[in-house]
Amino acid sequence: MKFNLLFFVRLLLRHIALLLLIPIILASLVFYLTQDQPKVYNSKARVYTGIASGSTIELDNTKLDFRATNTAYDNLLNLIKARTTIETVGLKLFALHMSLDSANIKVISKEKYDALMEIVPEEVKALAVKGDIEKTFVNFKELKDSNHTNFIYELINLTHPDYSIEKIVNRIKVRRILSSDFVDIEFESEDPAICQSTLLILSDVFVKLNAEIKVNQSDAVVKYFRGQLNTSTKQLRSAEDELLSFNRTHNIINYYEQTKHIASEKEHFELEYQKVHIKHYGAKAVLKTLESKIESHEKKRLSSEEIMALRNEMADINFEISMKSLGVETDSTTRIQNAKDVVGLEKKASELNNKLTKQVNELYSTDYDEKTLASTDILTDWLENTILFESTKAQLKVMDLKRLEFEKLYQVFSPLGATMKRLERKIDIAEREYLSLLHSLGLAKLRQQNVELKSNLKLIEVPFFPINPKPSKRMMLVIVAGMAGFVLVTFTVLILEFLDGNINTAARAEEKIELKISSIFPIINEKSKKIDFDYLKNKAVNAISRNIILNQFKKEKGGMPVVNMFFSTQDNEGKTFICEHLITKLCELDYNTLHVTYDEQDFNLTKPCYQKLSYKVSDYLYKISKIEELDYANTIQDFTFYDFIILELPSIIKNPFPVKLASTMDYTFLVTRANRAWGEADKNALTLFNEATTGPEPSIILNGVKVLEMETVVGDIPKKRSIIRRWVKQIVQFRFFTKKSVT
Repeated sequence: MKFNLLFFVRLLLRHIALLLLIPIILASLVFYLTQDQPKVYNSKARVYTGIASGSTIELDNTKLDFRATNTAYDNLLNLIKARTTIETVGLKLFALHMSLDSANIKVISKEKYDALMEIVPEEVKALAVKGDIEKTFVNFKELKDSNHTNFIYELINLTHPDYSIEKIVNRIKVRRILSSDFVDIEFESEDPAICQSTLLILSDVFVKLNAEIKVNQSDAVVKYFRGQLNTSTKQLRSAEDELLSFNRTHNIINYYEQTKHIASEKEHFELEYQKVHIKHYGAKAVLKTLESKIESHEKKRLSSEEIMALRNEMADINFEISMKSLGVETDSTTRIQNAKDVVGLEKKASELNNKLTKQVNELYSTDYDEKTLASTDILTDWLENTILFESTKAQLKVMDLKRLEFEKLYQVFSPLGATMKRLERKIDIAEREYLSLLHSLGLAKLRQQNVELKSNLKLIEVPFFPINPKPSKRMMLVIVAGMAGFVLVTFTVLILEFLDGNINTAARAEEKIELKISSIFPIINEKSKKIDFDYLKNKAVNAISRNIILNQFKKEKGGMPVVNMFFSTQDNEGKTFICEHLITKLCELDYNTLHVTYDEQDFNLTKPCYQKLSYKVSDYLYKISKIEELDYANTIQDFTFYDFIILELPSIIKNPFPVKLASTMDYTFLVTRANRAWGEADKNALTLFNEATTGPEPSIILNGVKVLEMETVVGDIPKKRSIIRRWVKQIVQFRFFTKKSVT
């Protein structure tokens, strides 16, 4: 039998009663159990989030991050169903109902309120503040958090249909509307007022909780940067105060300008020093030359007390002028005063120069006449160089002192520079850190404002009070139950069919028994009027008789009957039934047949072509070697009269069998039922039979096969079929163009 679509259809049709009865029973059971199913009301709230396209104050961040947006929506949807959120909703709903003086159909139905009042203990009722939901909520929360065995804790955490976390979560449906900024929150309840109240409380709770989470996150960042900025400010001020103290200690106004000024003055001073040095030694060399040209008595006159006094006084004046004019004081008042003093000293020096010139002129005018002009010129040059010499001498003396002052300033300012650099670097680092933290604080505040802007969720659609309940799913449940029953039965039938260990088919018989099939015989059901069983019996018997008749022509010994042995491993395999139909068919064909059997059943055949020979089952069968030995009473005179001898043996597992006689058989047939399994006992008995006998290998006659299996022998089974059934059969066999004739 092929496992095609037709096979499955026929398999299911054989169990059509179960396929119809079980689904009907399940559907009826569901219909009965759901007859008191409560009505369910549904309400919805719509919230605008602004996550995807909402306004922002971050002007430089206009790029839309889809991943971040999806994450934000996932966080929001999970927040709505979070345990903390639902716990608060359940507790607030309970507080709302307990704060009522009586049932209010806008808040809770009378049935629900009465049922609630029956289960709430008196100590919990005492905590309720009538008309004040917030105080009632606070009192209930304190009681819930006090321990894990109180009524409110169990109410919230167990399975109450209106206040428990589990039930509320299971009735909430949250979804984002496509790719928009809207989120729909739906809730179901048997009480329309509770449905609306739960959604209102849920919307309020999760909006506030979302804002708190967002703001707390940004507040923590702002608080951190503020603390760091305060620390950085203190460090910066400390560094600046340290630099200020350093400047005060060392009288520094602007270190870099002062050092630049000192370096410039030093450079200018060195140039002036070189000039004065050159003038001084030049004047000295000229005086030496002039004095070598002046006679000795003239030298004595020039070295008189008055002239020397004037020279000394001039030297002092020039020294003071140099001291005043070459000073390196940074004080502006001192510089102004020195400038004034220098003017007075220069005036005094000019007067001394005039006195010295006059004194020298008077000295030489009394001793020389107009003819001594040459000497007068020398004295004039001597006087000028003497004045220059004394002036530069004083300047050099002052400059030497000033050079020492410059060296002391360099010694002071050189180490101050390194310290100044270190202090300024310290201030620079502190200032950069301060500016960085200030910038970060500004960004944190900007983000804080942006988060506060985005976390401000808007309830666009307020939950409505549902009037009509949701359509009942009762019929759907009934249909599903019926379909589930059908599928369950179908699956069970298929599994049992594929796991069936019975022989069932000719192919499985050859596979399990390891013998060739000679013929098959169907189950005869006389009650069925649709199938022509006479036709099937005739076809099956014809197949068996045809094999026996053909075997007659294969026998080498002429004139002797063909002995066919029918045996089985178990009882009740149908050997006698097969022999009856076979002998009847042979008689119809005018073959003389001898039936040798242990069975007392009479076939009621009166034709002369048939004769029955009975024998008893005993251990004597082991000794029998000829068929004639079974005729104990010698009732048969001539065995050659018969064309065929049909020898029927009892089951070989429970009874003895003629081993010697079996080796003389022309043909042997193993009769077995199709509706049983081929076990180890059958296999061992057949193996022992084959080893004990030397006759021909048996072939199988499979008895009691299903009618459909007969199609392998006779083709389509003749039965009454409507046109529709014939079409359906052709369709499931995919025979769309099959014809009954050539034309």
